[in-house]
Order: sequence, then C-alpha cells, then structure tokens
Amino acid sequence: MAPFGRKGTSKASRLFFATDLHGSDVCFRKFLNAPRYYQTNTLILGGDLTGKFVTPIIKHDDGSYELEFLGKKTVPSNEEELASYEKKLANMGAYSFRTTQNEVEELRADPKKVKERFNGLMAERLSAWVKMADEVAKASGVRIYMTGGNDDEYFVENILKNASSVVNANEQLVDIDGHEMISCAYSNITPFKCPRDISEEELMAKIEEMATKLSNPLNALFNLHVPPIDSGLDLCPKVDTSTDPPKLLIQNGNILQYSAGSTAVRSTIEKYQPLVGLHGHIHESSGMKEIGRTRCFNPGSEYGEGVLRGFIVSLNDKKVASYQFVSG
Repeated sequence: MAPFGRKGTSKASRLFFATDLHGSDVCFRKFLNAPRYYQTNTLILGGDLTGKFVTPIIKHDDGSYELEFLGKKTVPSNEEELASYEKKLANMGAYSFRTTQNEVEELRADPKKVKERFNGLMAERLSAWVKMADEVAKASGVRIYMTGGNDDEYFVENILKNASSVVNANEQLVDIDGHEMISCAYSNITPFKCPRDISEEELMAKIEEMATKLSNPLNALFNLHVPPIDSGLDLCPKVDTSTDPPKLLIQNGNILQYSAGSTAVRSTIEKYQPLVGLHGHIHESSGMKEIGRTRCFNPGSEYGEGVLRGFIVSLNDKKVASYQFVSG
C-alpha cells in the first residue's frame, strides 16, 4: 500500500463508505461486517468517530445503581439489567461509567476533570475499535481507512496512527487499486465551536496541498468530511448562535434550513473534478449529487438509533461503475 499513490492502470475496486458514527458501538461493528454482506474489498470510515454524551451510573450505599436513560431516571434491578443499559448507551453512541454520588459532585465542580474523564472514555472506546479493525484487516485482507472529523479531539490522531493495519488517512494521499485518495478531517466554521473547525481559507490550503500531489486527479477520490456548499448534501437546521448552546430557529412553525457546506470543498472539486467525493458532517442530507463529472456521496447518519448508513461504490478506471445506498 503506497503512501503517496502509485501510478499505473486502475483495477476494479468495490468500497463501502460510512461516516459520523459518533461513538455508536453497534454501528462500528456493522461497519466492520460490511465486507461480508456487501462483498466489498475496501472500508472507508469518514469523520466524527467519537460520541457527544456521558452518562454517570451512580452506585448508592445500598448497592443499587441509578442512571438517566432517555431522559428518565432508571434503577436497574440486577447486574444483568445494568449491563444491558450500558450496552444500549454504547450502541447509541453515549459513554457511561460507574461512579458514586461524591465523585459526580467533584466532577461537577471541576470542568477540567469532566473533560479528562470524557476524553478518557472516548479514547478507550476508539482504541477498542481500532484493535477490532486491525484484527478484521489482518484476518480478511480488507483494507480499512479511517479519519477523524471536526467533532473529534486531536488525540484521535495518535490512536489511529498506532494502528497496525488500519490506515489513518487524514491529510494523507493513499492508493486504492490505482485510485489516489486524499482525506481531510477538518470543517469550515460551525456554530458549535468544534475542535477542528477552521476558516475556509485554511481548509482550502489543506485540500490544495494534497490535491497538487495527485498524479491523476480525474481518477481520484476526495474524502473530505464536510460536503460542498449548495450541493444538496449540506442542508441542515439553522440555529441561533447568540445562545449557548445554540437553539433551532423556527419560522411559521417550520425549522429553518440552510446550506452549511464548504466553499473551499466545492471550489476544489470544481477545479480538480475527481472521480468521487466522499462526505459526511451533515446527518440530515444523505444522497448523491453531481458537481460536473464528480459524483459526491453523503450517506448521512442515524447513529443514535444504531442504524448504519453507507454507500457501496464500485470503481473502474476513470469511472464509477455503480453505486448503492444501504442502511441497516
């Protein structure tokens, strides 16, 4: 597997692309099983690997546990039921940890400790994912590429880089059966002040730096977390950023929508006209749209329901032979 893309004739490749799993354990396991169900030889996991929520499971003096599940206070009746709730939370993308009321109060009083605990839980799950993915890659010969996203903290890079078989594709140029692929985990600025939100100018510079190294842009894949602006793959609810957290804007009973994609991504796709654009970031706008000759894909995301959405894309030399949206 050449790090800078080997030149030569492309051969047929059948890949499965998914993104925005946000910590969902069941979605990641489904992702690793995709080659068996869809007969693909390459797995590509786009950004936003880590979850957004932590649920403390409080142990009381009498030995019972209490947690909040789907907005309701819940008291599991035994260890088996407690483990079932922990699994449900993991499958929804949430993290949980067993603790005491005293520790919860200490955490609430110290945001730094909360951040450390949250990061530790994210790192623990992602490390387990990478270990599973390494085992699948070694056993099956399936190639697995993963990148972070704008929601992911920078320590994600170190976990991916420590993989033995999984390729951390972020800001790299890799070869997939003669098709060069560039990847970028960053996003244009969002209302949510995510770790890897950067300006359009910075985003453009990152993509250009990789794109200029392509030997054949017309046969390339642009794995860019954020979709191109005004593509139809970037429509999402508009929010009021004057509040913290931002709140939805509603007009005449309807949630206002707007295009949240990137001008940098669109302009580089228009300039280089790669074979394929692989995108995520906007969960609500799944589909395929063409920008010139480039077919851009966003499978969207339903990670909170444990549903894995993805695209199967079959590639031949200089063309997309077929594609199919799948969900399950």
